[in-house]
Amino acid sequence: MPSNKDSNPLPASLRKGHKRFLRNDYASNEELFAHLADAQAPKVMWIGCADSRVPPERILGAEPGELFILRNVANIVPPLAADEASVGSALHFAVEQLKVNHLVVCGHSDCGGVKALSQLGKAPMDRMLASWVEYAVSVLEDNEGTTMESLTKANVIAQAERLLEYPCVLAAASSGQLSIHACYYDIRSGKVEQFNPEDGDWSHIA
Repeated sequence: MPSNKDSNPLPASLRKGHKRFLRNDYASNEELFAHLADAQAPKVMWIGCADSRVPPERILGAEPGELFILRNVANIVPPLAADEASVGSALHFAVEQLKVNHLVVCGHSDCGGVKALSQLGKAPMDRMLASWVEYAVSVLEDNEGTTMESLTKANVIAQAERLLEYPCVLAAASSGQLSIHACYYDIRSGKVEQFNPEDGDWSHIA
């Protein structure tokens, strides 16, 4: 790891923000944080994009400990056969150990990962990014020429369905202990929509 001897400290905004956290949130919830120091028991796992504009706790007004969060580029769930340990291990821990009752896959507007997916094979792209978004290439093939919003929503649905490839998820869902939700967050409006597989429509969750 490079030495920090001659580097700048964390941005002042973050250091000030941490002071506010200690003074306000932490000071008002010391019992909660003391409890969380020993254990966690979230009921929801959120699989979302790494985009800085999509903070799940803030969007949902969730308290610390309410969400078990996994974020990556374009909220992708790799196929089970890919043996992608980061996503697979998090899923296994959430379902088998934490016994979450809900798995949420949430995409969002203006997603750079989905934009990269739409350009796969058409434009120069970082090798690692290309290899990652290739996990969603079937979504692109089935939705070629659609709008970015449609492609993003199709990707969310596909990733939510792919969760069932994982044996622990399939077993929990089949027994009624686990529900899977496909969601879409619009950054401009701040609204989260959920897909209803029964009628194929999206509706605001609030």
